[in-house]
Amino acid sequence: MTGAMKLRYVTFDVFTTERYAGNFLAIVILNETQTLSQEQKQIIAREFNYSETVILHGFEGISYTDKQRYKLDIFTTDQELPFAGHPTIGTACFIAESSGQGLDSTKSTAFITKAGEIPFSYDKMSKIAKLDIPHDLHIHDKLITGIDLEQAGVIDSGSQNVVGLVPFVSIVQGMTFAMVQLSTNDILSKATRGLPEYGRFLDRPWHHDGALVGAYYYVHNGKNADGTILLRTRMLLGSLEDPATGSAAAGLSAFLARSELNTSPSVGDVVSVRFEIEQGIDMGRKSTIYTEVSINKKTHQVQKITLGGSAVKVMEGYLSI
Repeated sequence: MTGAMKLRYVTFDVFTTERYAGNFLAIVILNETQTLSQEQKQIIAREFNYSETVILHGFEGISYTDKQRYKLDIFTTDQELPFAGHPTIGTACFIAESSGQGLDSTKSTAFITKAGEIPFSYDKMSKIAKLDIPHDLHIHDKLITGIDLEQAGVIDSGSQNVVGLVPFVSIVQGMTFAMVQLSTNDILSKATRGLPEYGRFLDRPWHHDGALVGAYYYVHNGKNADGTILLRTRMLLGSLEDPATGSAAAGLSAFLARSELNTSPSVGDVVSVRFEIEQGIDMGRKSTIYTEVSINKKTHQVQKITLGGSAVKVMEGYLSI
């Protein structure tokens, strides 16, 4: 193709240490002289046809010691997202592994995203990247019941298997998930679809026309010896299922942390609640997501949400546009 621009790309499986598990991610790497239009970015994301594709600006040939801020854009096949968990975790692992070193969070290494600045670090020994994610947590007034889900044909296992009322939780404006607690892992495996359209009932500005509303089904599987809460989840958007959803995991963790204020370790008035979340098992793409929520015991305000996970490189090459 005459005059075509040649761009490097890599693909990763994210929230896993094994190839062909977790959630797949494409990262397209622009050097300091390369630019793309919004239309070109969207075309590239559509070509990869992954749940998300990252456009990483000004990276090639620059190590993390030379540059502490990395601009990235996140695209689905049909729109740009302000934030998503697995693309940022995967990109953090890529940058760290490209440098061959760990990334020290004290050096203020961060991504610049449409949702704001996201500090991140990477531990070389554990191969886990961690993000301090942006959040504008909002629990919507709208609540639905298991009967609502059964009547909508979303679950075929009986409304009695839905635990309590179902809230809608936004982690940032424009990204909302219905948090549907189910009674057992077997019932979780029988969830069939995402939700019908409830957008018109949700609070603005956290919801707006065209914003994402997913169904995040989960089961509480107790705690491990150090008090980490164990969850198993599935995220469905219509008939599509996501192997790992960091933004939904972060929102669910923040929502559930409020009920752990008297049972989790604290420093002064700040309580830290840790979660280990398994997703993608029913798809054959097991993912492990780590979250930690710092929340004020007195005000119930979420002060910090940390998202963590590993990623492994699968492919690399070049594309032309």
